Amino acid sequence: MELHRSGTFVMVNVADAGTAGAVCAAGAAAIATTSSGHASSIGRRDAAGDVSMEEHAQHTELLVRAASVPCNVDAENGYGHEPEDMAVAVRRFAATGAGGMGIEDWSGDKDIGLYDRVKAIARIEAAVEAAQALDHPFVITGRTEVLLYGLDGGMGETLARLQGFAEAGAHCLYAPGTWDLESIKTVTEEAGGPVNVLVPLSEVYPQGPTSFALAQLAELGVRRISLGGSLYRAQVAYAALRVRSLLADGAR
Repeated sequence: MELHRSGTFVMVNVADAGTAGAVCAAGAAAIATTSSGHASSIGRRDAAGDVSMEEHAQHTELLVRAASVPCNVDAENGYGHEPEDMAVAVRRFAATGAGGMGIEDWSGDKDIGLYDRVKAIARIEAAVEAAQALDHPFVITGRTEVLLYGLDGGMGETLARLQGFAEAGAHCLYAPGTWDLESIKTVTEEAGGPVNVLVPLSEVYPQGPTSFALAQLAELGVRRISLGGSLYRAQVAYAALRVRSLLADGAR
């Protein structure tokens, strides 16, 4: 939680314990799970209910043991639709040794879609209350998918949700889809609390932002920078590239 009080730090999303150890040795201030990377690494689909909370919790335990820095959990919709489900998720992931978790307002169910704003805020409030009941600090990140999915309301709805999450006690606020410095500036100035910005590796996420210098984001007041599933995707892409190169050279 202390990392979110001042300055700017990089939180690297990883999909396996080996990578967790490597990025810690390289200087990462924090790591995080990646729901998309974890799902793909075990042959499942992301955000489709294919990976259970218990599977994700066991995966998190492996990363925590391998890491020398705090680990955040990319908990998708919190593995449930109702506010009381958020408390269950907080207690389970806190038990892994993780230092926090993010909860998004996309339900993961196409029939439900985005939770309405009131419910989305209530879910964050329940998570915060559960975190406060723990005997150790646990960071709750309130995340909205409005910009990422191009949903109705755009930046106005995004800010209203983030501000609601902040008022509910969220320790960090996150709106993936801020692909330019102007939108990042707007969010960091108006969200109402410390902001995480997704800066995926551009070579595997061309629809994302151009490459920003850490100093640029720090100057805008960004507190936390994450990579999402892009590092895992880059690792997979590199493996495929090397195999194609070997085969092109006539290796058998």
